[in-house]
Amino acid sequence: DDPKCNKFSFYADHSPTPMMARSLLYRLVKHGDGGVKVNQSLFKEVHTTQHGLMRVYQVMNVSQESKDWVKDPKNRICDAPGSWYCVGQYPPALEKLIAKRRSFAQLEDFNKGGGDKSAYTKLIEQERAGGRVEF
Repeated sequence: DDPKCNKFSFYADHSPTPMMARSLLYRLVKHGDGGVKVNQSLFKEVHTTQHGLMRVYQVMNVSQESKDWVKDPKNRICDAPGSWYCVGQYPPALEKLIAKRRSFAQLEDFNKGGGDKSAYTKLIEQERAGGRVEF
């Protein structure tokens, strides 16, 4: 229904669309700019570069149970025993939330089966053919 992601965007005057303004991404990037704020009981800004191009946040209110789980070496999946490279895992407390997620996929992933064209590809093909597209 929105293959070009126009709802998650900015208007010509550089103001955010309602969906963008509500997003965590926008709030973290624009925090403190023009009245934009993040929930300070959940996020604490711990570093901002000189010109504000990068911000680092600490996630607050992490349970001690989750902290202990992350510290336990048996919960690390490393490419070799004792290796410095270990892929991340989430603590069990997040399992219900993670089960609800929809994994990201490239719009045009030619390596996955099915061969169905995405809504974006169909839209672009229709526009190139001179067809008017309405949603």
